[in-house]
Amino acid sequence: MNPANRLAQISFTAGPAALLGGWSLMRVIQGALQPGPWWTAAHALWLVAFLMFAVMTLAMRGLARPVSGGRRAVVETVTALALLGVAVNLAQSATSLYAGFAAADGAAMRGVLDQVKGYPGVEAVVYGPGAQLFFAAVLAQAVVLALLRRVTPVSAAVTASGVALMVVATFEDGKGSALVAVGMAVMWLGTLLLGRGLPGDQVPGTPSSAPRPLTTSH
Repeated sequence: MNPANRLAQISFTAGPAALLGGWSLMRVIQGALQPGPWWTAAHALWLVAFLMFAVMTLAMRGLARPVSGGRRAVVETVTALALLGVAVNLAQSATSLYAGFAAADGAAMRGVLDQVKGYPGVEAVVYGPGAQLFFAAVLAQAVVLALLRRVTPVSAAVTASGVALMVVATFEDGKGSALVAVGMAVMWLGTLLLGRGLPGDQVPGTPSSAPRPLTTSH
């Protein structure tokens, strides 16, 4: 079963592509706090990335349907966690964009960011583990969809491998590691495959899985 609309289909590619694009632009300034076009373009791309990830998350929820009982609870919980992670990353990107526009240099930018973090709960919620929550939830979504037989095991495995590589490389070598980019690219391939669902749009256990006449599309 493929995502229901064109925007949902695009999100499986556009989200990871924009994520990797933003990472690449930040390498020009070596990931430094440096206001200017590279910082602005990178964080604008990350805003687009996580907006697309929100659409993708809801599309993945749609791929799981029809589902009921405990399975539905799992799907809804993982979806909610993914959307929470998206919200945190959107807040981070928007704050960084604001800091880039408001500050004249790196020191001033750090001051702006420190001021924002000084508000109660902001540092714990926005700059804590919540940013990584999205990627853990996407990995879980992929596994759930594979267990429900809504996507191929290969697509779930590729997605999970990309997410795992990206997270491990970030913690081991830092955000600037080339392995982070490799992980993003692998995740991109995985989500592209996820967006295709199962061959023939088949959903096990539903009438749509019955053979259908071949049609020619124009």
